[in-house]
Amino acid sequence: MTTQQFTTLCGRTLRNTDSQYFPSAQYHGRVIYLCTEACLGAFLADPKKFHKAHRKSKEKPPKPAAQK
Repeated sequence: MTTQQFTTLCGRTLRNTDSQYFPSAQYHGRVIYLCTEACLGAFLADPKKFHKAHRKSKEKPPKPAAQK
């Protein structure tokens, strides 16, 4: 078994595990990983909508606006 670190579409980082045990799909030429079969089903039903809703969870929260 090859273990590695990878991040799911929702931003969950999994370490010391094998990605072959997690659902995955191709999207715009990349392999994306999902946490559950339910998420994979939702992704496959509408990839663009699912990706748009979940990709932001990986981004850092915006910096607070400077106070005047």
